[in-house]
Amino acid sequence: MQVISRFIKLVLATFCSIHVQAQTFKSTVVNAQNKQPIADVSVFISNTSVGTTTAINGQFELTRFPTGRFDLVISCVGYETKVINTTSIEILSIKIIELQPKINQLDEVVLEPYEKNGWDKWGSFFIEQFIGTSDFSKQCKLLNSSIVKFRFNKKRNILNAYADEAILIENKALGYLINYKLTNFEFNFSTRIFYYQGYPLFQEMKSTRAGRLKNWQENRVDAYNGSLMHFMRSLYRNKLVEQGFEVRKIIRKENLEKKRVQTVMKELILNGQQISIGTDDSSMYYKNVMKQPNTQSFLINTIIPSDSIAFAIDSVTVGLEFRDYLQVVYTKKKEPMAYAEYKMRKQVDGCVSEIYLPNALGVMVFANGSYFNGINLITSEYWAWSEKMGNMLPLDYWPNK
Repeated sequence: MQVISRFIKLVLATFCSIHVQAQTFKSTVVNAQNKQPIADVSVFISNTSVGTTTAINGQFELTRFPTGRFDLVISCVGYETKVINTTSIEILSIKIIELQPKINQLDEVVLEPYEKNGWDKWGSFFIEQFIGTSDFSKQCKLLNSSIVKFRFNKKRNILNAYADEAILIENKALGYLINYKLTNFEFNFSTRIFYYQGYPLFQEMKSTRAGRLKNWQENRVDAYNGSLMHFMRSLYRNKLVEQGFEVRKIIRKENLEKKRVQTVMKELILNGQQISIGTDDSSMYYKNVMKQPNTQSFLINTIIPSDSIAFAIDSVTVGLEFRDYLQVVYTKKKEPMAYAEYKMRKQVDGCVSEIYLPNALGVMVFANGSYFNGINLITSEYWAWSEKMGNMLPLDYWPNK
């Protein structure tokens, strides 16, 4: 297992949906080349528990699906996965869905082959980043790890993971079987930024034991409280403080003194002078400055109201925009012991996360806590650790049900 920096940043791509409504959507999946129906195709609404498979005649129906905008995923072995971004109104007009047969890209494999014995080398790291290291993550099992392949680009210092089939995850802590269609997994070892994207379908596990069912429900509530989904739902309803979230601004500036010292040391080297870190005052000062971070952070200790960072776009969409960085503290929960150990410190009250918009672009937030475009929002600290598949809940989960 490889050791990871404590300051990893995480980008999560999520997809849109709102309330589930009772309607019936019927369609047929066919081969795009010969127009023949395809059986056993997986059809589901991404990040929910709404899904089905096609019959022998290629037909299927969904008896419930979200209102608003969402992703309909159509996936089958031997065919290119199709993702249709649609709405509860537009979807009813889709009568035929065509899938393109997969073509083996031999040239790509030859030019950049997968890592030999990739799982032996990167498997533990993949589990740690994708499923996580929380107590719930430790109760997860990846059922088909052999399908995951890896490529490491030494020049760019980036690791990518691929899976032609859906990754199957058994989460015994939350009581879900997860069918995850991975489309992107990238870890940049230079920037410490981790990004993954995909389309999960959740299926509730069954049990006749009342104790186990109760444990699943309690664990789901625990995973939900203080999560990014909980935050987005609270933001959407303008109830951040009531739900236990405190938001403050962080101003992050370049460490100009460290930059100046680096310039001085560079000039000494160019002039052929030897740099010696001895006991004299200037040498010790340079040594201490070089240990400082490249940026300096200043926390503005004033709670920011929801309406200062969020605004209504339309009747079902809220926009989230802000400058600088935001600190988000969930006050109604003590940070998990596993997270405190990860940070190499004692447990503290409150789960502290940070978010920022790297491209100065906002995100659209929906009533069920989903947001788009997820690549525009980067999280760090607690959420970078917790928002992994081991703690993930479907968007149609609500703790009061």
